[in-house]
Amino acid sequence: MSRGPNQSSHPSVVKQQYDTYNVWNFENQWRADLFACKPCGRCCGACFCPCIIGCKLAKTLGESSIIGCCPGSLSYFRTKLRTARRIEGSCCGDYWASACCGACVATQLSNELESQGLWDTKGKQRKTYPRNDRSQNNGDY
Repeated sequence: MSRGPNQSSHPSVVKQQYDTYNVWNFENQWRADLFACKPCGRCCGACFCPCIIGCKLAKTLGESSIIGCCPGSLSYFRTKLRTARRIEGSCCGDYWASACCGACVATQLSNELESQGLWDTKGKQRKTYPRNDRSQNNGDY
């Protein structure tokens, strides 16, 4: 009952050490301010159609879209993004920010995701080239 030429070889296990006291020290700050209501269209959308931006946030953060319409979802999304990106703050702060101004939190989250290249802005920043005049760009696209 031979099991092959390397019967006695075992995979090596590497144990990595980390400082257990510093694992919860978050080193990053929010790139987007909580009360930055720009772009204006996104802020208005968060005020008047919160489920639409909530569903888009849920999808971008890897959750089911329907969660974006549930009460309390913005607090969850803010905590999830904050811990994933190691942004300073607390769950209590996430809750109170979303309870006091949900539209501000939704705008902050979408702006933060956009600054990290994760927010879909299709159609907003397209470069356009003249169709018939190729002399300006020499045919290079």
